[in-house]
Amino acid sequence: MAIRRITYVTVVCHDQEEALAWYTEKFGFEKRQDDTSMPGYRWLTVAPPGQQELEVILFKARDDRERGWVGQGTLWVLEVDDCRATVEQLKARGVKVLSEPQEAPWGVSAVVEDLYGNPYSLLERPRGSA
Repeated sequence: MAIRRITYVTVVCHDQEEALAWYTEKFGFEKRQDDTSMPGYRWLTVAPPGQQELEVILFKARDDRERGWVGQGTLWVLEVDDCRATVEQLKARGVKVLSEPQEAPWGVSAVVEDLYGNPYSLLERPRGSA
């Protein structure tokens, strides 16, 4: 298992357009990515101008569980080399998996939980991406 770096932090929101306006107008962030190629998802990220290593994902809550996350903190994204193998290793260590690895345009991702119930997303970027 190799967690290589923190690449994204997720802010769960009710409305992505509202959140985008707030982060760009209030914080002065710039929109970095806006991908709607996966049905039902919009991969929308912002970051301070000039910052390259970390982006904020503006994630729209889709169900009651996710709506409960709005305003309750952030979902950190941990980059891994192999999402499926890392999930299996974490399961063997007793880590609770909230979402099994799934393919998406931005890579393979899964969600795990720490001992206090905080969610962490694991992301294996597509081959050839930075």
